[in-house]
Amino acid sequence: MNSNWFNKITTFTIGWFISLLLWKSIRKTGINEYLDYTDINVSYLYTFASIVTISLFAGVFFGSIQYYQEKYLTRKTSFRSLLITSLTLHVFTMVFIYLTLYIILRIIGLDKNIQFIDFLTSPLTITNLIYSILVNSSIVILIQVNRLLGKGYLGKLITGKFYEPKEELRAFMFLDLKGSTTIAESLGHIKYSRFIQDCFSDLLVVEKHKAEVYQYVGDEVVLTWKIKKNDTIVHCLKAYFSYANCLETKSDYYKSNYNIVPFFKAGMHIGLITAVEVGELKREIAYHGDTINIASRIQEQCKIYNQKFLISDSVVAYIQKSDLFSFTKMGEETLRGKKKPVTIYSVAKSL
Repeated sequence: MNSNWFNKITTFTIGWFISLLLWKSIRKTGINEYLDYTDINVSYLYTFASIVTISLFAGVFFGSIQYYQEKYLTRKTSFRSLLITSLTLHVFTMVFIYLTLYIILRIIGLDKNIQFIDFLTSPLTITNLIYSILVNSSIVILIQVNRLLGKGYLGKLITGKFYEPKEELRAFMFLDLKGSTTIAESLGHIKYSRFIQDCFSDLLVVEKHKAEVYQYVGDEVVLTWKIKKNDTIVHCLKAYFSYANCLETKSDYYKSNYNIVPFFKAGMHIGLITAVEVGELKREIAYHGDTINIASRIQEQCKIYNQKFLISDSVVAYIQKSDLFSFTKMGEETLRGKKKPVTIYSVAKSL
């Protein structure tokens, strides 16, 4: 199951469930007004079970629309355009739903003198339509704010989970664009920015490997994973190779647009860090500790060893056993700013 699609459905389902509970609390009548023309008893529509059913339907329906819209229609677009497109699709979808409802009601006994335009422009329909637009707009804005901050960060900030410093076991991977200075000089700063924008847009492939983007720093991006003590972290290694494969697959696109195929070197380390909420003018969750510094220093060694992907012995220990990758010991290095040496390994896909 696609995790991004499932997350969209879950978000819309929860949003609609909350909104329907609120709607029920402020309205005592509703669709009854449509069915005054029939002898149908609609009291069951106001049961808890009906709210759950409608929420699930709305979640699957609108969540799927949002997922495919972002994936195929508006992957590279501004938040404003995304919101306008979402609302336009929503209005057309709601009109289609009302048309379906109208046809069903006509079949089961709605007065034939009531035309669809009358049904659609009735005060109740307009009220419901406006309310549903507000609900979906709020959910879309929530999804985009969560994307802006990083997956899961909004909830952590709202709940104040890291208002006090907390210790976590995390893996960090530093990805750095090879030859960035030369590329920037050849492309110019505007086209280079578009180039970096495309590269980081393609980073979406790491989401299926549970990666979180911690920071974008110029032409460098920092990925992180929260790790449980007995977990294997093979998925972290898969993330790097998935991204490298994605860029290689799109080589024709990059050649035709920039005359360059991007390549990122990576360094990775795992260890304890401190997570804490920082800032007043701008709030964010920051990670502190040697784990991050060591991961960055290991990435710097890629140039020295002429390797694509280097990891520490701590990462190798957490891999446990995997037939997917092979590891070659490069040596022990006393990394810049550190006293204790770190054993470094290169990573390659097994044949």
